[in-house]
Amino acid sequence: MNWFVAKMIFQIEGNDQTYPQFDEQLRLIDAINEELALEIAHQMGMMHQDEVQSSNQQILTWKFVAVTELQYIGDLEHGKEIHYRITEPEQTANYLEMVNEKATGLRKRKAA
Repeated sequence: MNWFVAKMIFQIEGNDQTYPQFDEQLRLIDAINEELALEIAHQMGMMHQDEVQSSNQQILTWKFVAVTELQYIGDLEHGKEIHYRITEPEQTANYLEMVNEKATGLRKRKAA
């Protein structure tokens, strides 16, 4: 199988947004080649445009913007790296504190 990871961007629009919001999604695509994977990702983006009602009864709309990245990852296997990002924080201590808070929150959620 030829697996790809596609990064898809959606703009979230609503009636009272005070700042622009974008949803960046990573999606797995199975295709015979990169050209087909890109076409499938674009079609998925169009199909996953959606409207939802927020908790304060406003309509939020996810509008597909574009596929911005497509990475070939080959066959899927346990433990395979599919994404990475190198971060260069200004404050190492603050970054590590944030990482530890997220990890602790995840462990607590799984234990509950």
